[in-house]
Amino acid sequence: METKCHEFVETLINQSEGLREAYNKAIEYWSPDEPPVTTLFEALGDRVVEEFDQVDQDENQRIFSLIESAMASGNTSLMTAVATGLIEAIVAMSHREEDKWQRISPMLGELSRNHAFAWIGT
Repeated sequence: METKCHEFVETLINQSEGLREAYNKAIEYWSPDEPPVTTLFEALGDRVVEEFDQVDQDENQRIFSLIESAMASGNTSLMTAVATGLIEAIVAMSHREEDKWQRISPMLGELSRNHAFAWIGT
């Protein structure tokens, strides 16, 4: 995994025990290899949605702020991994419950939201 992606993951999983657990499960599953970055980011995105209602507003805000910062980083590899792994997983998972998407979508920053809406076609 590229350095910027690795740094982002480290920062992200330090925000939540659940994200760290999802990361560890992906690492364990793919061991001895590294998981594909998009697959890892997908697992983290799924966990963000799973825990959205169980964590406080501040934790959610920190997570979504980190996602937006990654989208604004200018690092193509990181931006692509976040968009196609994390954001698309958040959109897909939260769309299973319409009310959940309605609560999550306002948390997305402008770049993240633009990608999400472009991906779902709205």
